[in-house]
Amino acid sequence: MPAAVLPVRLPLRFHAWLTVAAAAALIAGCSELPSFKLAPDAGPMAVARLIPKNGSTVRGTISFTQRGDKAAIAGSFVELFPGSHSLYSHAVGNCGSPNAASAGPVWNTAAAPAGSKRVGDLPLLLAGSEGRAELETSSASLSVGTGKSNDVIGHAVVVHAAVDPDPKPEFGVRNGWLACGVIERSQGLDLKKLF
Repeated sequence: MPAAVLPVRLPLRFHAWLTVAAAAALIAGCSELPSFKLAPDAGPMAVARLIPKNGSTVRGTISFTQRGDKAAIAGSFVELFPGSHSLYSHAVGNCGSPNAASAGPVWNTAAAPAGSKRVGDLPLLLAGSEGRAELETSSASLSVGTGKSNDVIGHAVVVHAAVDPDPKPEFGVRNGWLACGVIERSQGLDLKKLF
C-alpha cells in the first residue's frame, strides 16, 4: 500500500513572495501595459485651509484640481451649525482681518455680463446635525494654475453663516463670515506617477 502524501505547509512570507513573483512575471510577459483612463489627467492643484473668523470654530479644507477643461473641487468642513451655508470664492487673497472682510467681495471676472452667475459662486454647503459638510463638484468656469482671469490661485474662500446671495465686506463689524482661507498652489499626488 503506497504511503499517504501529506500537503506541504509553506510559510506565509513565501506565499507573499510567490504572489509578487507571479504578478511580476505577468507584467513582464506584456509588451506594454494597457492604457485606460478613469478620469481626465490631473493638472495643477491648489488648496485653501480655512481658519475661524468672527469668534467661530469653523474650519475646513478645499482643493481645486485642473482636470481637462474643468476644475474639480473637493472640500471638507467642520464645526458648522446644522443647515445650509453659502460658500464663495472672494476677490482678494487676504484673510487677515478678524471678520474676513479683507477677502473683498465675491470674485467675478471683469468680462462677466451683469446679472450672470459670478465666477466665485460655489455650491451651498449642507451641514448635518454633527456640524460636518462635504463638497465634491466640478466647474467649467474656473481654472487652476493657468494664469487666466478665471484662475482660482490667489483668491480666498469664505464660509458664510447662512445663505447669503450677495455678501458685502464691511470692516470693523461682526458679520456671518465664519471661516476664510487663501487659495495657494499645491503639489498634488499624481496617481500616474505611482505606476
